[in-house]
Amino acid sequence: MRKLNKGSLALICSILLSACGGGGSGGGGTSTTSTSLKGVAAAGAAIVGTVTVKGSLDNTKSALIEADGSYDVDVTGLTAPYRLRAVGTVGGKTYKLHSYAEASDLGNTVNITPFTDLIIANAAGQIAAAYFDEATPTDLDPAEIDDQEAALQVKLQSVFDAVGVGAAINLLNSTFSADHSGLDAALDIIRIEQTSSNIVTITNLIESTTISDDILDADDNSDVLEVTDTTAINGAVTDTQAIVAIFDALTAAFANGLPTQASIENYFAADFSDEDSSKGLWLTDITTDPNIVGLSFGNIVVSELDTTMGTATVTVYFSIDGVVDPEPATWFVAKDATLGWQIRGDQRIVDTYFSFHCNDYDGDAGYPGECGINTQFWDEDFTNNGTGGAPIASGTVSIIDGSDGVTIKDVIYLGTPSGTAPGDVQVYNEATGGYQGDYKAFGSGLGEIASSIFATGDIIQYDLYTEALDITTTTTPQIASAATAVASYRDTLLFAPSEVLKIPSATTATKSAMAAFEPGDSLTIAWTLQDGTRNDEILIQVSDTLGNRIEIWQETWGSSDTSITVASAALNAAAATSAGLDANATSYELRVRVYAQDTSTGQSHSRDYTAQIPGPAATGGGGSGTTLACNYESGWDDANDQPATFNSYTDFLAVVADCGGALTIVDADIIGSWVDSDTDAGVVYAETVVLNADYTMAWNATEDGVIIESGSGTWSLTNNIVILEDGVGRQALVVTASGMKAYSEDSNWTPPSDLVFDGTADGEIWTDYSVKQ
Repeated sequence: MRKLNKGSLALICSILLSACGGGGSGGGGTSTTSTSLKGVAAAGAAIVGTVTVKGSLDNTKSALIEADGSYDVDVTGLTAPYRLRAVGTVGGKTYKLHSYAEASDLGNTVNITPFTDLIIANAAGQIAAAYFDEATPTDLDPAEIDDQEAALQVKLQSVFDAVGVGAAINLLNSTFSADHSGLDAALDIIRIEQTSSNIVTITNLIESTTISDDILDADDNSDVLEVTDTTAINGAVTDTQAIVAIFDALTAAFANGLPTQASIENYFAADFSDEDSSKGLWLTDITTDPNIVGLSFGNIVVSELDTTMGTATVTVYFSIDGVVDPEPATWFVAKDATLGWQIRGDQRIVDTYFSFHCNDYDGDAGYPGECGINTQFWDEDFTNNGTGGAPIASGTVSIIDGSDGVTIKDVIYLGTPSGTAPGDVQVYNEATGGYQGDYKAFGSGLGEIASSIFATGDIIQYDLYTEALDITTTTTPQIASAATAVASYRDTLLFAPSEVLKIPSATTATKSAMAAFEPGDSLTIAWTLQDGTRNDEILIQVSDTLGNRIEIWQETWGSSDTSITVASAALNAAAATSAGLDANATSYELRVRVYAQDTSTGQSHSRDYTAQIPGPAATGGGGSGTTLACNYESGWDDANDQPATFNSYTDFLAVVADCGGALTIVDADIIGSWVDSDTDAGVVYAETVVLNADYTMAWNATEDGVIIESGSGTWSLTNNIVILEDGVGRQALVVTASGMKAYSEDSNWTPPSDLVFDGTADGEIWTDYSVKQ
């Protein structure tokens, strides 16, 4: 006998309102009609991502999936029937799963799982994703959906019986929890994946048995996924639940405070190592950081489980106050004979990472921002490398096509810059011939990487070497010829990059506070977020021109607050001394970078704000009241886009004199020497700075000079001072033994400069921080 389908049930409800919860007694009752679709989106663990509901008119509504896998989408404005899609990650893999609902499902459970995805595919006669994407699809027959749900149950009932799920369950509409029991335990054991255009393979992961389902054939229901070893199934379920119990216990330990090391140390194996941190160091970190009170360990997937050997791999997501970090950790676990299952960490001998990042480095000025990759190796413990104490000195990050696992799309080279600490392995830039921290910009030029090559599911492979990077030919770095990789690791790319900027902004009050800041003040930083983003972290730096700096990282991820206050003690004279800042400086640079995170993917977006603040040698507010030493700068007012302090050309000449005067430059250093790229005929530049539409300035690494590209403006060279003019601005550039000094006047400032180089305080003195490579 066929089950009652949704259409039949709706008809019965319309006749017998009271039997379905409608109407009321005595004529005075009221009824409440739900406008939401809700249920659980899971694939063995809760999906970290978003549910989108599409109405029959092709309009949509979306909502984030909660940490426990539940979702609730208000479908007001949409017309039934509804197509549902859950997109996100589980166990380090990206999923796109589907379901279907009628108007009668509003307020009731509608699950989104690999099971529902296959049911909808069979009912639609096409891959469920293709059906969801259709602009004008044919509505599915409720009776056909019921038939396909029943047919799938028959195929999987042997597994369901083994984990205690009875035949009465409805795979689309029965309530369940993503807790690795019951139906969720079956999702742990059964993998459903499309293996050709219309064939779906169903696998029993414990016994490695498979059956196929042709979604074009609604009646190919003879194959069933048999279970031959119920003991093995039960053992896998028991071990999975025991592993998950460790993380549940850790979640409870952090729920209302920080646990002691002694109370949680037995959850971690003696050989625990994570991101190059030993067990002792890692436990110290997590039991003393007040920012992680409320930390939860969830959305857990156990894979590669060997119940005989007592080993498995676990993918775990971290959350605070229900906010889930889209980037999971992958850890190994092992079963101790006495203590049971324990966490071993990622067992990597360096800290590796790979992420996409968009940044605007100049606050409210004209630069819109750019996007690229952050990746780097940090080797802080040389004793665990298996290299006799030798640090990791170079490496590659390879982007491998996820569709075949072999084809290399591109390679990023990393090495250790001279003068930096061993183990600080940074990205190499083929265009500049130098290292640039952890950043590789998107683009098609030398030293850049194309964003278009990345696809969800690609493999990011890290290969580590103790030999120095071979940069004999600066444009084509190589791993040393005799080098052998000490270790190799792989991660799966969970999302492709987006170059749509979602950059946060500091408030006007914050920019004013930065402009007025003096060492010893506290600093309140407030910001606004763009739609689709949430808090991540704040970076505060105070630096001198010698490369010394105070650096403070303030975590904001998981918090809804959009302001923080940095205590005065963190930014006072004692902190500057401790950081080694130049005690003879007349000014320091204050930099604040506000980070936000895309709520769906976790991609970072940030913006920098800077201000020049008084240094120890400052005696006043500029002009004749200020010590015009070599390192003096006027400072910049981001809020008004002009100098913080106006200085005269006479002041500028005093600064140049204190630097030892201008070095000799001849026309040959300038005429015909400029280039549009960062390298030309073997000449290497530290950076190229666009001054305005007419000029480009770069520091020449092989001679003491500047290189000028002249457009519609004019330039001249007198007494080794380069003067640039275009009618709107006027600039002077001087090369000294202490670096390049510059003076600018601009008619757009308030009050406007007169563009005459004299004793009038209407210009900016500044320093170009380029250095020779």
